This record gives sequence, C-alpha cells and structure tokens, in this order.
Amino acid sequence: MVKTSILSSFALAAQEAAKTVSRIAGPRWNVNGDWTPSVEELQHHLRDAHGMNPGSLGLEELLILHDNDHNRRGYTTGHGHKKAAKSPSKGYAKH
Repeated sequence: MVKTSILSSFALAAQEAAKTVSRIAGPRWNVNGDWTPSVEELQHHLRDAHGMNPGSLGLEELLILHDNDHNRRGYTTGHGHKKAAKSPSKGYAKH
C-alpha cells in the first residue's frame, strides 16, 4: 500500500509539472549562441537575462521556459529594441 501511494504521488507530481510548463508555438532559441547549455548555465541565463526564477526544473522544462519567454516577448537587443529573429530554430542537441 505504501509503495502504491508513493508511486501515485510521483505520478501526480509529474502530471502537475507537465501542466505548468507547456511549449507555445514558435521557434527554439539558443542561449548566448549555445544550443546545448547545461542546467546551471540555463538557470543563470533565465535569472539574469530574463528575470525569472527557474527553480529546480529539469533541462527540458528550462529550455521550454526560455523558448516561451522569447516567443511571447520577441527578441530584444541589450538596449530593449525588438528585432526579428535571425534563424533561431536550428534546434537543441539530444543527449
């Protein structure tokens, strides 16, 4: 019985995580030219460049947050001016 309730808790947590991070339509974005950032690099980038608190999400969820933020706000320069994307959708490397 304990094993079942623990597994149920994990299943519910996984379902909740899937509900909180969903990819919206739009291209994928690199992180400062890097298509394969580490979790730590991506967390740092989301905090510093995007003003987000990424928490303890996994790499895939962090990549989705990053892409979604760019796709919602559009690409901006360091001076806050919007620019059209220059082929951001080359994709991430699969590990």
